[in-house]
Amino acid sequence: MDAEIEVAELLRALDTGEPLLLLDVRNDHDFAAWRIEARSSVETLHVPYFAFLEDEAALLRRMPRELPIVAVCARGGSSAMVADILRGAGLRARNLVGGMAAYGDHLDPVPVPLLADDAGRFTIWQLQRRGRGCLSYVIRAGEAAAVVDPSRHVERYESFVQALGARIALVLDSHVHADHLSGGAVLAARSKAPYFAGASDACALHGRVTAPPADGRLLLAPSPDAAPLELAMLATPGHTPDALSYLVGGRYLLSGDTLFVGGVGRPDLGDHALAWGRELFRTLHERLAHLPDTTLVLPAHTSGAAEVGLDGVVSRRLGELRGLPELRIASPEEFARTIAASVTPPPPSYARIVAANLDPGIVVAEEAAAWETGANHCAVSAR
Repeated sequence: MDAEIEVAELLRALDTGEPLLLLDVRNDHDFAAWRIEARSSVETLHVPYFAFLEDEAALLRRMPRELPIVAVCARGGSSAMVADILRGAGLRARNLVGGMAAYGDHLDPVPVPLLADDAGRFTIWQLQRRGRGCLSYVIRAGEAAAVVDPSRHVERYESFVQALGARIALVLDSHVHADHLSGGAVLAARSKAPYFAGASDACALHGRVTAPPADGRLLLAPSPDAAPLELAMLATPGHTPDALSYLVGGRYLLSGDTLFVGGVGRPDLGDHALAWGRELFRTLHERLAHLPDTTLVLPAHTSGAAEVGLDGVVSRRLGELRGLPELRIASPEEFARTIAASVTPPPPSYARIVAANLDPGIVVAEEAAAWETGANHCAVSAR
């Protein structure tokens, strides 16, 4: 057995229900705040690293001999030593390369099932950053691709688009993100592609964001002589005042942080929860009202593995989401009060991430990794 296992291999094993034990050796606080999830149940044993060293013999007796063991820590160092000890005791143990940091950065591309008459014209890929619950997208039409809500590891989007046989022609952000550092501006600059984002002219993004077209339509041309694919820019304020959603081919709504499959975007991150909450109500009940119930909603975040469909994609039809408790509240005032009362305090890093997304020059690599540790807290539910 190999001494190490990569995140992708581990997640494939966990998703298919392969029997194994995750041995998490982080401290109590970090383990309680964030752990590895999969689409099947995960057997996990938590033993802090120093507790393991203090009574190694007793803890070795607790380890199952019938199961493979994967040791996990924050970055892979402490767990590597634990895995060595386990193998020395005759157990089948491997270390997770890069630990929880690698889990938090891992991108898993999943194809979005399209209607039959769309399947030959374009493809949509949902890139799931499962450790953070962040969802970004690559839309490919022939030789051209659009990247939506990319995270900071831009080289992964570049290599993925290249593997599809396409080039990056558009880069889009739905809003100024608070939970993760956007790679939008950097990716657009490296690709020499137009960059569109949900951000006002008054903010620091001005000068990096391409002015939107007057009719709000972006066109992705598969080739010079083929009909272009339309990406309509829809103003969907509420989570932030300048939030955008992108309607692909009239049927697939990339909803950013406006609407999730299990709730709505929190409107409190700018300290204007009631005012932004009323705006979010109008977005959900008026600005999206004209879209048919069959519209497939593809959000920018997920709250966990339970929201993944049988096809592996985080998505729902708009008609289903209109039955959410948040969308059944009758008035903007009641909606705003209910949502404001339901939000939990945002992580302290969120204000720093917003500032960094407005001015990438202030980002320090070590700080960036620390800011993006743990699950996101972008959704709110009245339940």
